[in-house]
Amino acid sequence: MRPIAKDEFFHLKFLSQPRFSPEGKSACLVVTEIDRKKDEYRSCLWLRRDGKLKKLTSFGKERSFQYLDEDTILFPGQREEQDKESIESRWYRISLSGGEAEPAWTFPIPVSVLKPLPGGDLLLLGQSFPGFEELYRGEKKTLAAFQKARKEGADYEEIEQIPWWWNGASFTKGAYDSLFRYDARTKKLRRLTEEKQNVRGLRLSADGRTAWFFSTPVKPRLRMGGDTALCRLDLATGEITRLAEDRENFIMEGFEPGESFGLILAHDNRFGLNTDTDFYRLDYESGEISLLARHGESIGSSVGSDIRYGGGFSCKMDGDVFYFVSTRFDSARLFKLENGVISAVTEREGSVDCFDVRRGKLLTVALYDMKAQELYDGKGRQLSRFNERALRGAYVAQPETLIVPRGDYEVHGFVLRPLGYDPAKKYPVVLDVHGGPKTVYGPVFYHEMQYWAGKGYFVIFCNPTGSDGRGAFMDIRGKYGTVDYEDLMAFTDAALAAYPAMDPERLFETGGSYGGFMTNWIIGHTDRFRACASQRSISNWLSFAGVSDIGADFVPDQNAAGLWEDPEKLWFHSPLKYADRVKTPTLFIHSFEDYRCPIDQGYQMFAALIDRGVEARMVCFRGENHELSRSGKPSHRLKRLGEITDWFDRHGGDE
Repeated sequence: MRPIAKDEFFHLKFLSQPRFSPEGKSACLVVTEIDRKKDEYRSCLWLRRDGKLKKLTSFGKERSFQYLDEDTILFPGQREEQDKESIESRWYRISLSGGEAEPAWTFPIPVSVLKPLPGGDLLLLGQSFPGFEELYRGEKKTLAAFQKARKEGADYEEIEQIPWWWNGASFTKGAYDSLFRYDARTKKLRRLTEEKQNVRGLRLSADGRTAWFFSTPVKPRLRMGGDTALCRLDLATGEITRLAEDRENFIMEGFEPGESFGLILAHDNRFGLNTDTDFYRLDYESGEISLLARHGESIGSSVGSDIRYGGGFSCKMDGDVFYFVSTRFDSARLFKLENGVISAVTEREGSVDCFDVRRGKLLTVALYDMKAQELYDGKGRQLSRFNERALRGAYVAQPETLIVPRGDYEVHGFVLRPLGYDPAKKYPVVLDVHGGPKTVYGPVFYHEMQYWAGKGYFVIFCNPTGSDGRGAFMDIRGKYGTVDYEDLMAFTDAALAAYPAMDPERLFETGGSYGGFMTNWIIGHTDRFRACASQRSISNWLSFAGVSDIGADFVPDQNAAGLWEDPEKLWFHSPLKYADRVKTPTLFIHSFEDYRCPIDQGYQMFAALIDRGVEARMVCFRGENHELSRSGKPSHRLKRLGEITDWFDRHGGDE
């Protein structure tokens, strides 16, 4: 068998957004591949009809879509050369019967969500810009004033709220989404919601007569939950009614309309920002809200992997049956809520990444059997073969489960054996720590891990306290760097004991985001690793407070300590506090546009090590953000993986 190559992900295809037609006679999905020559991702639409898959578009920019009717698909795009200063949003239509895509609508503002209404009108979410809220009218004078102001202000930023940026989107400049109706007769937009009200979660009833959405006031300090109202729009009268508001123990996260009732996804805030969702019934007639079912687990897949690109539905109503993806222990499966009872729809280990459902008929995009993404039906039958050729003949290490008792709980983890494993030999070991911390590692294909296994490393990875999929197990508030660190070290000890071929003198460690925080913590608390690689990390909770796009709530929530109320506790949980103890050679990887864990966090730790004479190196990527390892420019992803691997090899990994 050949080893997995460092650039193996260049040959994979990434699947997302499977979606049935209105009558379920066909389905479409987005398939993304890497253009190595152009160093970019190319996304096209693929149609599945009569059991066959065929490519529907080939321009390479079709990253989202929706059905207009049984024979027509809509998608946003930019297929013509446009002025870079333009903020217009263009939508196209393409017939499933064949032919080229044709322009459908051009809107004067960016439009992120579009929902066709009976009679030809459209309901949409469009962007509003402070001071230029009338841009949606399409008047040239207003647009010229906006462009002039933007050009004059290009050299500086005016900030009036926190957070002031989103990862991957740069400075927000206070922009927010408003709800509009497009009149097919006049070809004009009409604003339906008030200014300074941000709208999200737009849902439309099956008959197109009612819409629901969440509205949050735009304030100087945006909060992660707590200021939101669920609203109903009567499309015949234009009347908007507030149905529910966030309360201290009722924080709304989503809404899905059924045929006879609505379903509100909300949590009671008992574990702070990371509290998982329960399900509430909204009676359409009375407006009464009542608890339908306790869930207490996450919605969506939190199983880590680096071979995804794009998303899709993680929950959806089908009639009055609610389907949803949820992570339980180490896998993400599909479940349904029917008549107040939650039951599993799929049982296989791995990860259902996204799905669609129409009258009980299911399509899923999943990571199963240590393979790359493919399309499956509701019974788990594989419907596509997009990635079979890419991995043919390659050594794919199978994860071996390792469970470590820790008092009244267990740490679940996995071991990958190196290519050509010989129990009489000694092999280097990489401990890989996941991000989050409210995510999990599971039995799915992870390119970087398979690459290291192919190079002759054992790879070990686990789900310490703070990980997802086990209810209250994820509650790590006020404990960062304590029990989680102890879990990781206990797991490492157990792996060494269970696999004598692991060389305890050649241990290496890496992790990103929370895993980067933990890397910084590890090097300040043990010298057992030959070398470490800290990626997109946190090193100082005091300087991190209020700067991340996560907002001002994250630091006090996760540390159970306020910046002014208990700065000593924040400093106690900061890896930088222990930098004077570090002896381990450490590589730091960060991105200049990472606004989740801003680059100064890496700078501080790197500077501390260099100042104290510890071997360190820092590699910073321009044009990248917190998602470098997952959706960064292909050449940058290759550079990142090469830097980490070379660092380990240089420090004894290839002895």
